This record gives sequence, structure tokens and C-alpha cells, in this order.
Amino acid sequence: MAFNIWRITDGKAGHDSQSIGLCTAIERLKPCKRFDISASSVFSNCKNLLLKKFESGKELPNPDLILGAGHGCHLSMICAKQATKGKTIVLMKPSMPLSFFDLCIIPKHDISVDQKNIITTNGALNPIQFNEKKLSSSGLILLGGPSKHYGWNNESILGQIIQIVNSNSNIHWTVADSPRTPEAMLDKIINLSHKNIGVMPFANTDSKTIREFIFKADKIWVSADSVSMIYESLSSGAAVGLLDVKQKNKNRISEAVNSLAKKQQIIPFELWKETNKLTKSDIKFNEADRCASLLLERGLLD
Repeated sequence: MAFNIWRITDGKAGHDSQSIGLCTAIERLKPCKRFDISASSVFSNCKNLLLKKFESGKELPNPDLILGAGHGCHLSMICAKQATKGKTIVLMKPSMPLSFFDLCIIPKHDISVDQKNIITTNGALNPIQFNEKKLSSSGLILLGGPSKHYGWNNESILGQIIQIVNSNSNIHWTVADSPRTPEAMLDKIINLSHKNIGVMPFANTDSKTIREFIFKADKIWVSADSVSMIYESLSSGAAVGLLDVKQKNKNRISEAVNSLAKKQQIIPFELWKETNKLTKSDIKFNEADRCASLLLERGLLD
């Protein structure tokens, strides 16, 4: 009998990265079928709860597991569980009580309690696999942007990029921006005269292509505000550098990033300037596979 997974999605790339990461890790352990279902509206969910139905899945085989990341997926997951009795696995700290879900997979920086239905992770899950055959001539620079926790200065970031590119002339660098990156930032990079740098605008690039670049690149620089891209880069086995972005206030996310820097799993820009060396972490990050193995141990994949 097939093992069926319903992946509830809100369509957001960061959330999809988490749930797809766990699904593909499960698929490496056992044969299964994955069905992607868009999260329902609040009105539809309320109706489904009252009728004990889940209309979006009525034509699908009942799920063994119901996965989802993102607050917009939570109520749909509960409706699906009520209608089908499938086990629910939420991939973040939920906006509802933890007891509403069979299992909660939550980054360490987001949770402080210890319960049987919680697995904590080093950062959010992602689908990127460790690559032992990196391209030494390939470098990647991943840019975030202003956020409630971090400020942003185009000139400061540009200056750091210029130093990195000048110090590694044997590497071809690709700069990828994101929806939060100020529009003028990529224009400034395009106007540089360096021959060993190119750009990859997010508007013309899908998440699969970005992941392929992360998988191949031997050295990756990430702006400090982009915690998910930091963990994706570490998961790929790259040497990861941290572009300096002004921190507005201390919070769980910034503490997690600072902890990685203290353990030298990532190298801050100011430290790199002293040695001009970007070293790889001595820890292999593969949280999706680790979590899938724990699901197997707990009997959730039977």
C-alpha cells in the first residue's frame, strides 16, 4: 500500500522550501506519493471544520502524513486531519497550541519548551543536499534586505562585495538579490567594471535555480539578515561568509546567527578581512534527513 503525504502549501517560497525539504528526505527512506494542496481560505476552513470534511482533498487518497509550513497552512492541516485521521507535522512554531499537531519541527531559536511532540532543528529545513564535489571556481553572493531586525546600507554592502571580488579574482561570482533587496542595489553591482561578477535577479529566477547555484558554489556570502539562506548554504557544504548588516536589536534570530559565527561555522566579513580565508564548517548540516530519520524511529513512517 502506498504511503501518501499531503503537503499543504501557502505558495510562499521559504515555506515551500521547508516542506519540500522534509518530503524529499522522507522519499529517500521509503517509497511514497506526495500531493500538493493549496491552503484553503478561513471561510472554507471554518465550513470544513463544521462539516468534518476537507473538500480540497476529496478526490485524493487519504494521507498518512499531512505536512505544512506557514501560519496560513495551520487551519487547513487541522481540517485535513479531522477529515482523514492523517498525522499532522507542522514545520515551524505554530500560531495554534502545539498539542493541536502530532509533531512540531521547530528551529531552536524559535522555541524554549521541551515536549514529546517537538523536534528542534538548527535552522529551518530545506531541500539542499550536501555536495562533496563543489566547483572551486564558483562563488555566490546572496542578498537579503531591510527587515524589522536589521538595517541596510547599499554602499556598505557594495563595498564589501568589491573587496570580496577583488580578493578572489580566480572565482566567478554570481550575485542574487531577493524581494527585500532595494532596487538600486543590483544596478550598482551591474555597473561595476569587474569581469568576474554577474547578477541573477530574483524576478527572473525561480527557487530551483537558486538552489542549484547554492549546491554548486564552493564559497557563498550571505547578508546577515537572511538566516534561511545561511542555513541553506551551510547545508550544501559551502564555505559561508557573513556580509555585515547593521543589527537593530537583539532577538532569537540574530542570536542564532551570532552563535554560528562564534563557533566559526560561518565567517563574519570583519574576521575574513584579517585572514582573507573563508573556511568550511566542521559540522555537516543535513537537518531534513535527520528529521526524516527521527520520524522513522518514532513510527510515523509505518
